[in-house]
Amino acid sequence: MKVHVVPMTGRLAYIWHHAVQPHINRNYRHAAEGLDSTSVRADVGWNWVHWLHLAGLHNLTRLAGGHGPAWAMSLVVDTGETGAFPIGMLTTVPQLNCTVLEERRDRGFGWFLADAPKEVYDELKVPAAKGVAMALLDSGIQAALESGQDGTFLLHAAPEGGEKLLRFYEQKVGMQRLSIDAPAITRIFRRRGSDEYFHFDDVVARAFSARFDAFR
Repeated sequence: MKVHVVPMTGRLAYIWHHAVQPHINRNYRHAAEGLDSTSVRADVGWNWVHWLHLAGLHNLTRLAGGHGPAWAMSLVVDTGETGAFPIGMLTTVPQLNCTVLEERRDRGFGWFLADAPKEVYDELKVPAAKGVAMALLDSGIQAALESGQDGTFLLHAAPEGGEKLLRFYEQKVGMQRLSIDAPAITRIFRRRGSDEYFHFDDVVARAFSARFDAFR
């Protein structure tokens, strides 16, 4: 299956909201005690039309915080008659001025990220793409590199994703989890729950992205 990373448009956000998000909302739940982890997703109830507008709002106000612009990207497949169909969505800030491990500097920041669930592929009658979330993380790192950064990358794991999401970033992706008493990321980002944030230094980020070089 050939996939492409393209700028997220209003049309792609609309397609996701009406053709992908209903599957997520109908078949999955936020993490709760006793709930099977296979039925848990953090993005239940999300609205990618809103997240795209939020990225635009950031770009209107970003200079007050000393940040770079937000990028919005979609991972798409060509479904033939219907054209490009989104199977992954990402908003990222390649130059977020933030504090990690006591060091304040610009870093790439993964803002919102989602991959299509298996029910979407069943409806499209195409094989399910593997590693979409990994490819989106790579896209965020590449955006930071293209913006002149060294690839250092940060993200917040939404607590609605539960332990499954935390294990994904720490064990499968290989990111470093920040401690609970870490300093505030920025003056306006959350001052509590620092252990929900995960970090790639430049060396590990580049090594992570190297596995995708053959697909570029």
